[in-house]
Amino acid sequence: MLEQGKIDSKQAVMLMLSMVLPTAILTVPAIVVGFARQDAWLSIIIATVAGLLIARLVVSLSLRFPGKTLLEYAEEILGTVPGKIVGLLYIWLFFLYVGAGVLREFCVFMVTAVMPETPIIVFCILIVAVAAYAVRNGLEVLCRFNQLFIPVAGLLAIVFALSAKDMKIARLLPVFDAGLIPIIKGTVTPAVWLGQIVTFAMIIPYLNRPGDAHRVATLSLLLISFFLIVSILEALLIFGPYVTAAWVFPTFNAVRVVSIANFLERLESVIVAVWVLGAFVKVGVFYYAAVLGIAQWIGLRDYRPLVAPVGVLLAVLSILLWGENIVDMLHFLTEVYAPFSLLVFEVGIPLLLLIVALARGKGGKSVG
Repeated sequence: MLEQGKIDSKQAVMLMLSMVLPTAILTVPAIVVGFARQDAWLSIIIATVAGLLIARLVVSLSLRFPGKTLLEYAEEILGTVPGKIVGLLYIWLFFLYVGAGVLREFCVFMVTAVMPETPIIVFCILIVAVAAYAVRNGLEVLCRFNQLFIPVAGLLAIVFALSAKDMKIARLLPVFDAGLIPIIKGTVTPAVWLGQIVTFAMIIPYLNRPGDAHRVATLSLLLISFFLIVSILEALLIFGPYVTAAWVFPTFNAVRVVSIANFLERLESVIVAVWVLGAFVKVGVFYYAAVLGIAQWIGLRDYRPLVAPVGVLLAVLSILLWGENIVDMLHFLTEVYAPFSLLVFEVGIPLLLLIVALARGKGGKSVG
C-alpha cells in the first residue's frame, strides 16, 4: 500500500463530515431555497435518501475488493486500458476539479465577506501550503488536523441556537406550496454534495476495520443532512424564502444578525472559523485522493514526490478555471457540473463497475 497509516471509524466519520459540511452549509441553502422556497428542507430529506443509496453502492463495491481503492479495482474489473481511463477521469474531472472548485470558493468567500483588500492568491497559497503539509504526512495527520474542526463546529451549533429569537415559524408556511417539481429540482445540488461520499472509496482500504464502512458512510451522511436542514431552516425562519434565495451565503448572513443584549454580537467569526477549517480539510481530502490516485495510476511506490506539483496544479486550476464572479461560478457548478458529476462519477461509473464485477464474478463477497 502507498499509504501506511490507518484510521478508526470515528476519525473517518469526522473526516467525511468535514469534507462535505462546511462548503454545503455556506452555499447549498441559497441554491435549494431558490428552487423549493420554504419547502427546501424537504429537498434535503429526498437528497439524503439519494446520498444513502450512493453510499451503499460505493461501499458495497469497495468491500468486494478489500485493500484496494477505487482506481485499483476499476482496473481489475474493466481491464487495464478501460480501468486507466476511468481512473484518469476521476483524477482530473472529480478529485482535482472539485478540489480546485472548493479552493476557489474558499478564496472568493474570504475576499468577498471577510478581507476584501487581500489578493485572492494569498488565500490560495495559504490553504494549499497547509493542505500539502497534511497530505505529505499521510491520512493520519490529516485526520488529526481535522480534530480541530469538531469544537468549532460545536460553537456553530450554539450560535444557531442563539438566533432562535429572530425566527418566525410563519415563514415556513404554507408547506408544500412550491409543488413537487421544484422540490425535486432542489434535491440535485445537495445530492451532489452528499454524493461526494464516493471519495470514501479512496479511504476505505485504510480503515482499521473496513467492515465498519457502511456504518461510517451512513452516520456521516445523516449528520451532514441534519446540519444542512438546520442551516436551511435557520435562514428560512429568519429571512423567509425570497431573501434567503437572493443571498449567496445566507447562513453567514443569518449568523450576522445574532445579538444578545447588544453585548454578544458579530458572531460571524464562528462560521468563518468553521469554513476556514472545513475548507482546509475538504481541499486536503480531494488533494490526497488526487495524489494517491495519480501515484497508483502511474505505478509509484511513494506518493509524496507528487504532493508539491499537484498542489501547484490545484492552485493554478482554482485561479484559471473560473472568473472573479462567485455567482457565475456557482451557477456553472450547480447547473452544469453538478448534474454531470452526479450522473457520471457518483452514480454512473460506480454502478457500472458493480454490474460488471457481478457479471464477471470479480471480487469477493461484500461484507459489513
